[in-house]
Amino acid sequence: MIRPVLFVDLPGIIYAIDRRARGRQHEFANFVCWPEPVESNLPSSPILRNILPLSPASRTWICEDHWRILGFAQVCERPSRTAWDLAYLASLVQRDVSGDEILAALLEYTLEMAATHGILRIFAKVEDGIPEMEMFLRSGFQRYARELTYIYEPQATSLPASEGEPASLRRWSRHHAWGFHQLYRAITPQRVQMAEMYDNYEEYTKLHVGTPRALTSPFGRGNENYICDVGVRLGAWLRLCRGYGSIPHRIFLHVHPEHADLAEPLLRFGIRRLLEIDVRRIYCLVREYDSFVITALRNSGFEQTSTRALLVRHVALLATRQSTVPLLEQRAVYGLKGLGTVNSRQKLRGDKTAYATCDH
Repeated sequence: MIRPVLFVDLPGIIYAIDRRARGRQHEFANFVCWPEPVESNLPSSPILRNILPLSPASRTWICEDHWRILGFAQVCERPSRTAWDLAYLASLVQRDVSGDEILAALLEYTLEMAATHGILRIFAKVEDGIPEMEMFLRSGFQRYARELTYIYEPQATSLPASEGEPASLRRWSRHHAWGFHQLYRAITPQRVQMAEMYDNYEEYTKLHVGTPRALTSPFGRGNENYICDVGVRLGAWLRLCRGYGSIPHRIFLHVHPEHADLAEPLLRFGIRRLLEIDVRRIYCLVREYDSFVITALRNSGFEQTSTRALLVRHVALLATRQSTVPLLEQRAVYGLKGLGTVNSRQKLRGDKTAYATCDH
């Protein structure tokens, strides 16, 4: 049986248990999707939004048998509220139940829930080359890019020499949101833009930079956003996320193809600024087509550690009732011809017009 749970931290707890078990050469669960700490670059949603079922930012479902948890899935809502990120998908190690069947059932259930909640797209990150990739492809997911994880180890790498800040470096302002979206369009292949389908610059900015309230919130933990203003466009964008607890520092960098020379100075500026605060590991997630950023990472002492495939599933909404549209004039008559051998005719019900179909 698959059912929802309100305790959205359950997957994170099981993930921590699994990491500890693997450190002792044991396996507790098989995680296909999981949000590493380096991916949590935006402040957490308000607590009430995660707890109350009215408009939750996260939804969690568990697969169980006689109160024994077999697996679970969790999705996180994007700012547009029409797309989900598959944050967790895992099956617990069982001797009498196939883990593949549990994962497939949870994935199909998630797709069904997306259709009933008005979700148009589901995104997932899966390690490149794992057997479970076939399961996603059978469920209609499509690969549109790959994401590379680079790590900077300060103990094993010498700190870059100070080169000063780029002359065009500026602090982020809300007025840069439109230019930030244009920067995304300049560096992103058309196939990726079609897969992600960011409707406007505000949605893209909220997802990657955050809202103005979140940026000034004490829960932002000192995150900093910079841009390089080269006059006619934004030449680059840099985001620094300071680590805390066991979470490492993080760097996010976009560079316009016509200003590739900004990549390395910006990256080294970010490294120095983060290490001045606290000497700890630095992560950077970069997509395979960001060649200028990848070159700058390698020249600055970063090492690639993993590759994950970016997947998207476009969801068809379920029509659960006859749809209606306002009728402005009672005299209006539409001679609509449907596809195939089906006619569409109009029925008047007060000030509403309902479209129904019937056979010839």
